[in-house]
Formats: sequence, structure tokens, C-alpha cells
Amino acid sequence: MNFDRSIDRSQFPTMKWSRAFLEEHFGNADASPMSVADMDFQAPPAVIEQLQKRAAHGIFGYEFRPESFFEALESWYQTRHGWAIDRDHLEQCPSIMNAISILIDQHSNTGDGVILQSPVFFEFRMVIKSSGRRIVKNPLKLEGGRYLMDFEDLAQKAAVPTNKILILCNPHNPVGRVWTQEELEKVAEICVQHDVFVISDEIHGDFAFPPHRYVPYLTISETAAQNAATCISPAKTFNISGMVDAFAVIPNQESRQQLHSFAHRYQINKVNVFTSAAVEAAFREGATWLDALLTYLQGNIALIRQFLQENKINVSLIEPEGTFLAWLDFRGLKLDAKELEKRLGQDAQVALSPGYWYGREGAGFARMTIGCPRKIVQRALDNICSSFQKQS
Repeated sequence: MNFDRSIDRSQFPTMKWSRAFLEEHFGNADASPMSVADMDFQAPPAVIEQLQKRAAHGIFGYEFRPESFFEALESWYQTRHGWAIDRDHLEQCPSIMNAISILIDQHSNTGDGVILQSPVFFEFRMVIKSSGRRIVKNPLKLEGGRYLMDFEDLAQKAAVPTNKILILCNPHNPVGRVWTQEELEKVAEICVQHDVFVISDEIHGDFAFPPHRYVPYLTISETAAQNAATCISPAKTFNISGMVDAFAVIPNQESRQQLHSFAHRYQINKVNVFTSAAVEAAFREGATWLDALLTYLQGNIALIRQFLQENKINVSLIEPEGTFLAWLDFRGLKLDAKELEKRLGQDAQVALSPGYWYGREGAGFARMTIGCPRKIVQRALDNICSSFQKQS
């Protein structure tokens, strides 16, 4: 497992490395691509081998998920997170955002409010708006370099009868918080009290750095679980986002049946022969690869931390507790959001996701995808330093 190896992705229509994408969003087709949240590492060897084996068979007819698939999934979550998933609670969806969109429709009405803890993944806002719902912000608080939930504000927002849903990001994208048992218990207490349905996006659940520990929301209590749905996917964990596969875990029978009926009506629960084979192989044999990856990512974080401490350019790292994303604080440079975006993309030649994409609370920040060889992180830091040293 050589995570230092650079692999040319330009031969395929890869969104992250697309020159057209970089030109459109960052004004520089040559900018180092560190915005899209996929990694520049090959998937686990077992995944590649299984895909090659499946392709060699040459027949790709209709398939179903075999018993062995569910055994591998259940074993993965039980072994790594102590989460005993009941397979009867699983509903297949093409993607997590697909599942979230359906759940929003089923648990709210047009004009109802959906609570977001901003700054947060921008596609949540997009799907809320396209569903005809209102975005209700419960902004996170940045205290002492660490983001915290504002429970008093959450309770006030949850108490409004037309606010029907909270979208929880656990672990949180982009700020890197891994929510604790106590924090999630407080969320559950508030949402159960006010009958606010919780949709928990846990796609980054496998990325938690010690001593932090990912706590699946559905394990908080049976009461909390009956008022929630958790969305899981192997996409981030094994760097197979392009294979699109996800599950909604829904303990509540009525809620689960609603999604199940929708999936059958619109035929979104079909099995892709390559995806199914790859995911089973990943769950069954990907643990050693992931452990090595987590260690490597911590090395990238250490590099960023040390670099910013040694080079006084008024940029700081919000210490990530999980994910493969670094949330960088550029507010000390006193640049407006658009100027910061331009300086990063065109002067520093680094494509980072502007913080305002995640809500106005993210203005002055930027998200760096660090799931890449260390030399790419180093080059980005050097370029940022060269570009902004006059601003310090």
C-alpha cells in the first residue's frame, strides 16, 4: 500500500481533475485539484482483484445481493463500530443524497423547515431547496478552535412545529468534528421531544482519528432510532464514489416501508454487478488497507499543522477529528470571500472548496481534500505560503 504513489487520473473523465471543471470553478485549469471529496489513491487490492475477476467472466446479467454481501456489511459495522445493523432495516439507494432527498419528501411537506448545522455540505441546501422546503440554520459555534453544536438554538428551532427534519452530518463535513456520545444524546433528546425526524449522513463514519470514535446515531437509544434514518455508504471509505452505492438504515417500520415502496415504484433498487462485487470485497478484505490509510492521513494532517505553525501566514488549521478533509481558517488575512477564492485558485494555483459554499458561516475558510500523496499536500502548502506571505 504505497499512498505516496502519484497516479494520473486525466485519462478518464474525472470530475476532480477535469481541466474544464477547474477552469469553471477556480479560474485556473492548472490549479492543483483538492476540492472534490474523493481520494487520489487506488481502491483496496481486494476490490480491484474482484472487479477484474468479475469482468473476466464476461456475462453481466441481472443479479441480486447474495447472503455473503450482507454478512460482510454486518461484520464490518459490528467489528469496527460495535453497531449491530439489522439487515431488515436496510433500504438500498443509488446514493446518500438520493436517500436524503426521498426521506425529506416523506417526512415533511412543501414549505416545511429542514434544520442544517452550518457550515455544512452544500448539497444538503441544494436538495432542500429543490424539494420546496425551507432551510433553517442551527449554526455551529467555533470556540477555542473547535466547533460545537448550539443546543439552545437547536431546541428553539426544533420547537417550531413546521420544522420537521434535522440533517445531521456525522462525522461533520467540512469542519471535521466527530460527534461524541453525549452530543448525540442531546440531539436525540431535543429531536424526540419535538418530533423532529433526524436524517444522519454518516458516509465519513470510517474516518475517525484516535482518541475520537465514530458513534452511529442509531445506537444512541431505541427511542432515537425510531425517529431517525441513517445513510451509509462504502464510497468514501474505499474510494469508490463513482460506483454509486448506499443504504438507508431505518429502524421504524412505517418509515422504512415508505422508502421501500418509493424504491419499487421508481425502480431505484437495482443491483449493479460490479458495484455489488466490489463493495462485498471491500467490506470483507479492506480493513488492513483502511488502517494504513488512516495512519497516512494523520501524517498529512501533521504536515499541515507543523507547516502552518512554522510559517506565519495567518492561516490556521481547524484540527480534524475525522474525515479526509482539512478545514483551513484564512480569516486572519482579512480578504473578502471572492478575493480569497481568486488568490487561492489563480495565484496559489490550488483548487480548494471556498468556505462560503458551505453557508455564509464558512466565509473566510476553505476546505482542502487531503486524501492524496503527501507531496501534493506539501506543494499546495508551499504555494499558499508563497502567495500569502505578503499578507501576513
